[in-house]
Amino acid sequence: MRTRPLSIAALLVAAAGLTACQAPAGSLDGCTPLLQPGAATDQVSVDASAEVPEATFEIPLVSDGAQAQVHGGAGERAEEGATVDADYIVYSGKTGDIITTSYAVDGSPARPSNALRVAAGAESVLAQAVECAAPGSRVVLTTTIGEVYGPAASSEALDLTPADTAVVVLGVSDVRPGRAEGNPKPGQQGMPAIALAPNGQPGVTFPGSPAPAELTVMQSIEGTGPEVAEGDTVLLHYTGIIWETEEVFDSSWEKGSPTEMTIDDANLIPGFVDAVVGQPVGSQVVVSIPQELGYADPATRPASIGEGQHLLFVIDILDRVEPAAE
Repeated sequence: MRTRPLSIAALLVAAAGLTACQAPAGSLDGCTPLLQPGAATDQVSVDASAEVPEATFEIPLVSDGAQAQVHGGAGERAEEGATVDADYIVYSGKTGDIITTSYAVDGSPARPSNALRVAAGAESVLAQAVECAAPGSRVVLTTTIGEVYGPAASSEALDLTPADTAVVVLGVSDVRPGRAEGNPKPGQQGMPAIALAPNGQPGVTFPGSPAPAELTVMQSIEGTGPEVAEGDTVLLHYTGIIWETEEVFDSSWEKGSPTEMTIDDANLIPGFVDAVVGQPVGSQVVVSIPQELGYADPATRPASIGEGQHLLFVIDILDRVEPAAE
């Protein structure tokens, strides 16, 4: 088969909103995947000894629905909601050509910002494929071009239509918590009440009183990990709400995956930094931020935030991570 690298305008992560077919599957260390292997994945061989996986299969390959096979890996398996980082190679099942990859041209893995990050078991076919994977797992997924890149994806130059088969090989590097996993703490008078959805996404009920005049930080979940220091790069889930209007203006939950942030004043508003520094990993922090510690400069303030308005952030501190190398 050919493995000539090709390019396509859409990115792998563009499929975040697409829903895959679900099927029962066997258990892996007590974890039950949403997608199961089948005749198509059985035809895909991956060189497990290579640092960069290379798949071989007879062309044309046709997949009957989305199929996935998890190979190997050690440690915590990705239950629903866990954050999974993986490098990827996408092949055309019709031609055997590589459509796109996160691996660098010289064969080494690309920078983390180019890799895939998904919440295991979410709606996209990619997120469902990595459920029950562990660090070091190779995942083989066979599906359609439309499921990976979007229902209108096509390329005359690459001989691709939405119905054609895509073969995706994922190399899982990390499995991290997808929500704060510490000990629940009682609420605080004058601060909103927090209720959690099954996946950990917070719902906020405001107290019906004005926001605190000063920066106010409340732990709703106390983590048990190491404390975050200023300058650390951490993986966070967050929801940002305008106190006066109760409107969400930013949310990593709505984007489908957590966000890496370097916790310092060069990257974040001062009130956010003050809320996170010193908190143990695994905590959920609720912080009310007055404007002088938020977007004080009208020139950089988001248009949705009015003069004098307070911000309310609910922040899940999931893990400390190594920043991307320059």
